[in-house]
Amino acid sequence: MWLAALGLYLQNPWFVQIVISLLHVKPEVAALFERNPFPQSPPRYVRATVYRYRFTTAEEHQATGASWKRQELGEYLPGVSLEDVR
Repeated sequence: MWLAALGLYLQNPWFVQIVISLLHVKPEVAALFERNPFPQSPPRYVRATVYRYRFTTAEEHQATGASWKRQELGEYLPGVSLEDVR
């Protein structure tokens, strides 16, 4: 999904369709994720945030064990509900 962040969500109709499918908890879309993010019930809202990732320095990796460091850049898709996308 990192390619979507190169533009606006309106330029990526496939991303919007994934969000709509998550709101419906379609099993074929939930299967695209490592784990079902909504195993109990459908979410009321879905939103997306953009992050910038960079490799950690050798010192950061040694101290934390992390390979990546991320910085929140802001909102990509505001919170939407099924009512919003109808």
